[in-house]
Amino acid sequence: MATAQYRTLLEQLVHEGPWTVDETCREFETKAQRMQESATLSPRQLARWMRGDVAQARPVARRVAEAFWGDRFEVLLGAPQVVPESEGRSGPAAPGLSVDVKSLEAAAVMAAHESFEHAARIAGTVDSTDISWLQESVLELAREYQDRPPLQLLTEARHIRNVAYLLLDKTRRPAQTAQLYQVAGQACGLLSVVSFDLARWDAAEEQARSARTYAELIGDADLEAWSRGTQALIANWRGQSRRAIDLIASSIEAAPAGALTARLRAIEARAWAELGRPNQVKEALLLADLEMDQIREDGLYGATGGEFGWGPSRHAACAGTALLKVGHGETAVTRISDAIGLVAEDPFGGLAPARAQIDLATAELLAGRLDASADALETVWTIPAPNRRQGLTGRMDQLARQLTGRDWRETAQAIELRDQIEVFNAEAVSRLALPSA
Repeated sequence: MATAQYRTLLEQLVHEGPWTVDETCREFETKAQRMQESATLSPRQLARWMRGDVAQARPVARRVAEAFWGDRFEVLLGAPQVVPESEGRSGPAAPGLSVDVKSLEAAAVMAAHESFEHAARIAGTVDSTDISWLQESVLELAREYQDRPPLQLLTEARHIRNVAYLLLDKTRRPAQTAQLYQVAGQACGLLSVVSFDLARWDAAEEQARSARTYAELIGDADLEAWSRGTQALIANWRGQSRRAIDLIASSIEAAPAGALTARLRAIEARAWAELGRPNQVKEALLLADLEMDQIREDGLYGATGGEFGWGPSRHAACAGTALLKVGHGETAVTRISDAIGLVAEDPFGGLAPARAQIDLATAELLAGRLDASADALETVWTIPAPNRRQGLTGRMDQLARQLTGRDWRETAQAIELRDQIEVFNAEAVSRLALPSA
C-alpha cells in the first residue's frame, strides 16, 4: 500500500479497514454508547476528518475517536504510516469469519497462474492448445471487464501477457508467433484500460503504446486502431485534448470501417468538446454515426467484444458525454437515455451503465432538473468500492463541481448529493497504488 495516496492516518485506517464509511460511522456510534458518551459521527463529518478538517470536532467526539481507532486524535489527523503486512494494524476488527474467503480464492488463482507459468517456462515446445487457451482467456477477460474489480483484472491480464511472453521465447513458427504477439498486445490493451481505471496515466499510456507496437508488428489493423484510440482517450483525460485529436487524425485513414472508426470519431468528439468547439463536436459525431451503420456483428472489436467492443449503447453514451461537455443538456439527455435503453439489446457492446447514469445525472442537472439528477444516481450508490473506477469517480467529481454552481450552491438537496459523492469517492479503490505491471 502506498501511503502517499492518503492525506491522513485516519483516511488510511478507514480505507484499509473492514467497513465502508457508513458502517464505520455506525460502529463509531456503537462504541460511543458503550463508553456512555454522547457522540455521533455522520459520513459527511468523517469525510472531513479524513481530509484533516477538524475545526468542528468536539472533545467528546475526539475521545471516542481515540478509543475507537487506538491513537491520539492528533496522530489520526497526521501523516499516514507504513505498516508491514505481516504485522497487520491495530484498530477495529470486522465481525464474522476469521477466514477471508476472497483471499483464499485469490491465493488459489495465483497458485494456478504460477503453476501454468512454470510449466510454460520448462516446456520444450509450444503447444497449440496453450495458445488457444490464451486467446480464449483474453477474450473472456475483455467481455467480463466491467464485472471484475480493477486489481483482479490487473492480475489476470498480466498473467496472460506473461505466459504469451514465455511462449514467444520458445517458438519460431511464424503463425504461432503472430498469434502470441496478438495475445500480448490484447493483454497490454486491457492493462492500459485497467491503469486508466486506477488513474495511473503514465502506466496506461505505456501499455497502450505497447499494444499498438505489437499490432503494427503483425499487421493487426483492428488492434492498432483500438490502441491508438485508447491513447487518444487517455490523452484527453489528461488534459491533452489537442494531442488526442492529432492521434485520431493519424489513425483514421488506416482504421477499419465500422466500429473502430466510429470509436475514433467519438473519442475525437470528446476531445473537441474539451476544447469548447461545438461545431467540431457535431461534425465528428455525424461521421461517427455514419460509421455505426457499417458496424460488424462479429469479431473481438465489434459489437461482441466487451471492453474491446463498440456497440450502439457505448456509442450513444460517448456521444452524450461529448454533447454534455459543450452544454447541450437536453440533447445529451436524449443520447445518454438511448444508451441506457440499448444495454439490454447490446450486452457485449462495452458500455458501463453506471458511467452513463452519472452522465445522465449531470445532463439532467445542466437542464435544470435536480430531482431527475438525483434519481439517475440511485443505482450508482450501490457499486462496491473495489469496482469504483476512475471513469466513475472522475465523473462524480465533475458532477460535484456542477452542484457547487450558482443555481444549486445553497440547495439542501444539492449539498446532500455533494456529501454523498465525497463519501462515494473516498471509498473508491482508485486510491490504491498500482502494482508494477
